[in-house]
Amino acid sequence: MAKKDKKKKVTRPSTRMGYDATEAEEEIIAEALKRKDMDTGLVELIDRDTSTPIIETYDEDTGELEGSIVLKNGNREGLLALVKIIETVDVEQDHDVNIKSFAHSGKFNIENSSKVDRLWDIDVSLENIGSTDLKSKDISIRELGTESPDNVDSREFKITKDIKNLLLVKEFINTNPNADDALNINDIEKELLKLKDKKSGVPSKPAKPAKPAKSPKEPEAEEEEEEEEEEETITGETWGDGGTLVESGLESFGISIDKENVVHFAIALRSMFDKPVSNIKVVKNIPDDFTNPMIKDTTEGRANIEGNQIVWTIDKLAPEYTVMLKFTCNIMVNDITKRRTGTIEVTYQSASSFAEGLDIGKFDAYTRNKFYIDTVERDEEPGIFDCKLVFDNSSEFIIQLFNADVYSPEDESKKFVDIDPNDVPLLPSGAQWHSTKWEFESEEYPTFRKKLEFRVMPDFQTIVNGTIALSDVILEIGSITGVMSYNLTEVPTYRTKDVVATLKLVNNGSAPLNEVTLVQQSFSEEYQPPKADEIKLVWDGEEVEVADVAVSFENNEFKIDLRDLKDSSTGMFKPESTMEFEYPIHCVNPARESTFESEITYLANTFPVSQELEFKPEVPVIEAMHIRRKFRIGKEVVPIGDLGNYRIILTLENIGESKLHHLVLLDKVPDSFEYGTYSMTPEITDEVGQDTLKWDIDVLEVGDHLEITYEITGTGKYSPSDAQLAL
Repeated sequence: MAKKDKKKKVTRPSTRMGYDATEAEEEIIAEALKRKDMDTGLVELIDRDTSTPIIETYDEDTGELEGSIVLKNGNREGLLALVKIIETVDVEQDHDVNIKSFAHSGKFNIENSSKVDRLWDIDVSLENIGSTDLKSKDISIRELGTESPDNVDSREFKITKDIKNLLLVKEFINTNPNADDALNINDIEKELLKLKDKKSGVPSKPAKPAKPAKSPKEPEAEEEEEEEEEEETITGETWGDGGTLVESGLESFGISIDKENVVHFAIALRSMFDKPVSNIKVVKNIPDDFTNPMIKDTTEGRANIEGNQIVWTIDKLAPEYTVMLKFTCNIMVNDITKRRTGTIEVTYQSASSFAEGLDIGKFDAYTRNKFYIDTVERDEEPGIFDCKLVFDNSSEFIIQLFNADVYSPEDESKKFVDIDPNDVPLLPSGAQWHSTKWEFESEEYPTFRKKLEFRVMPDFQTIVNGTIALSDVILEIGSITGVMSYNLTEVPTYRTKDVVATLKLVNNGSAPLNEVTLVQQSFSEEYQPPKADEIKLVWDGEEVEVADVAVSFENNEFKIDLRDLKDSSTGMFKPESTMEFEYPIHCVNPARESTFESEITYLANTFPVSQELEFKPEVPVIEAMHIRRKFRIGKEVVPIGDLGNYRIILTLENIGESKLHHLVLLDKVPDSFEYGTYSMTPEITDEVGQDTLKWDIDVLEVGDHLEITYEITGTGKYSPSDAQLAL
């Protein structure tokens, strides 16, 4: 039946029968239909009275009875023509939701769901094709058969514009002890809203700020950075509008060596689709280094631990809604090898097109049908006919009869049947619509002009099958070690003496450190800390100035606090780098037997902040020694052998209660004597204008007696008494 111009402008029903993959079977899909089988397009008619096979129809404007639908054997079911937008989307993204790859393929299908009835004269009008390579919004198909491949008309299309990733997936990893509080749904949702406008392709990062002056390991540091970029290492740093590093507070990636670390994970999803997303499955792969996975919370769906995976399933996710899964794992490492956190795979189905609103605006199609007018002359009133129009849906489809006009053969302005699109309910398979009867008087056989318009009802479906693959990140191993020493461990009582402290700190982990703090405790009036300008810092062999604001002293605790190293001229404290601090401890008149027993703590942290690193080196004790120097020096001259030969005996005795340090013993040899045969070889000098023998004594213990001998021989005019002179 050819399509005709309508007698009036017909507005099709606005209610779309659209397939929504998230909706359950038998869900109502239009005002008068509910779905029975979403794969075949089988639906069921809904009406107010299912107890009768007759459904009365009324004029929408006047409310008058216009006719009735007679169901075939009470059947209220039928098929719909299937009009499908089918898309497959595969997204790969990094940890920061930057799209690494975006693969999209699209098909536009019109399918005949019947194995019995063909469809013909099919006209489809698309909406919003501008983001695709489809050439025309209007599609006309002459006919669709009942068997493959004739029962499907398929057209491929591509998206020609940048595509937003409509299902936003972000993993948050936090190694801080308070991570459970930090990873809350409100703050995570705020972070996702900042990220939701990222499109397909690999977006370029803003230009990084100029690098500050490096520590002496500059070349090595650059190599490390290049290696990290190749490995796509994620450090938790994000770039602000000004190109500076900022920290969200939601993530940190540093773990401590030789310590049980609890790592907190949160996986968040937010849908930007127009319709609910369904059948979501999130699979988190847990590397072997991690143990004891524990699911803490799911705001939606179900999560289970299956072997080395956590599987999170969500039946339906509403548009513009954020959901979250939280879990923890433990990890303990005893070396600085970087640990990966495990990838994530997501699969889902959606009923919203990625092609920025690509949709079906109109659908028309015909199928097998018949209609007739019953014309019955009255038994007792010849020439008077009772007439009615019958439209018979003899197909398997649900049919919408949206226009039916029967005109008087004598006066075209007179209509016996005049229905509008919303006057007649949908006709299930096998149903008939009977108009109300009209009376017509004629001696001849009545013939009426008829105009009927109908269409097979469509099931508009948008089917998106999507996958998202998320890269994992690297957990950096944070570790520090160090030593410290004093140049003296004994100081004299009741005197002022400086002891030089040397503190060496080494980054022996794999994580660069943004904060380094040195704390020394237990200072007092007798043992006082240094001033800021007395501190010397040598970083990888080069001296670096320590700012006054980095030095503090409160409650007998001395602190050097180096923060935000990433923004300093040195940059962060990189792996294998060394810091060496040197400063004086001012010993001010310490009392007898007083001591300075101090504790030193090295603290460090990464960027973003993670679990703080701590190391305590062994610290010597400084003792105040009550040193009062008491000693006895003697000289004895003993004649030996032939005339003119003498043995000189020098004695040194500690007669006090303290050790004697750095003693010097001198003896003068007269010019008229020759000398030699020493018990302890001296240094020969001329400190007093003539030959002088000098002995350096490092230490003489309490009560020790030292004896040094040598021999002299007189020459020329010598005087033995000259040998008696001593220094």
